[in-house]
Amino acid sequence: MKKLTALFIGMSVGTHVFAELQPLDDAEMSVQSGAGLGFALQDFVFNTDDASLAVTGIEDGGGNEVGIKWDEFYIMGEGSENGTVEKPIDIGSYLNPWVIRSVRGSSDWSGDPADYYTGDAPAIGDDVAALQILTDVYTSAAQNTRQYVMDCIFAASADCADRAAIRREGADIGSRFTLDFVDGTSHVWNIDMQGAYLDGSSFWLWSRQDQNGESELLGQLNLSLFAEKFQIDTCGDACTGTDALLQIDQLYLGLNLGFGDVQPLKFSATSDGNFVLELSKPNPSSQGVDPTNSDEMLEFFNDYYANAPKSNIYIGEITVGNRTAGETVVNGFRAQYLKATSIDL
Repeated sequence: MKKLTALFIGMSVGTHVFAELQPLDDAEMSVQSGAGLGFALQDFVFNTDDASLAVTGIEDGGGNEVGIKWDEFYIMGEGSENGTVEKPIDIGSYLNPWVIRSVRGSSDWSGDPADYYTGDAPAIGDDVAALQILTDVYTSAAQNTRQYVMDCIFAASADCADRAAIRREGADIGSRFTLDFVDGTSHVWNIDMQGAYLDGSSFWLWSRQDQNGESELLGQLNLSLFAEKFQIDTCGDACTGTDALLQIDQLYLGLNLGFGDVQPLKFSATSDGNFVLELSKPNPSSQGVDPTNSDEMLEFFNDYYANAPKSNIYIGEITVGNRTAGETVVNGFRAQYLKATSIDL
């Protein structure tokens, strides 16, 4: 009987670290492609405990240095009570791992337009390969977070109670930052997510030549993040971490930034060392379209609006201080252009 060896990792920083090789049986092996690197973390707990990371070089408006300490970071299972109870969690599984792999583009722009957006790397030309980072993927209507949100948060499918009863637990993720100012005061920021799911998310990177013949790094982000609760606490010297500045119940971010060669994310840097992220405008030349031909341009944009993925945002309830706002839905939008640049403070 042939077997494929997979990597099993369990980790709890500060208490124990261990690794064990586990064999896959024939049924598990039959669904493995052997392409790329897949990994799953079982009974995973990450907690920095009392460790602290200091950040220097940040100044306030008066030129005084602000001390920043990263006091806490944890990833645990749902129900950890903001990281105080070390509950383990499974991140991916042998059959649904996180994957890092190289994928050949699957779009033949000179072929049949009906086949443009098929294959493993739709909207990326078949002359290049892309690096893909992919979180766990589920086909079950209960375990696929995007489908669950669309059916049971945006809508009210009849079987939602049954799906909720069998859903796997989400993750609790949190961090704590302390800011020390020159006048001796300190401010603390606690950021916590409870019941968080990231399955079905992906990030792509590939390279092409720009108009000057230089290599240009391109990308695409498809984010599917759902959290039962997202909370930011802030306080001063007598911080207890209990006064909520911002709390969101049921937050979903279904963001699609970039659409292959048609509308890629571009990563670059300015001459003074600042980072630039740009979501370019839809590019007709990626498909050989003549921008002076109105019929070709109309066909290109009809194709773009029919196939480029849309984004969705859902907030069940948001509370700021003692004020509460109800449900907020932003459904079916696209970003036509976006540019973000870091600056020197």
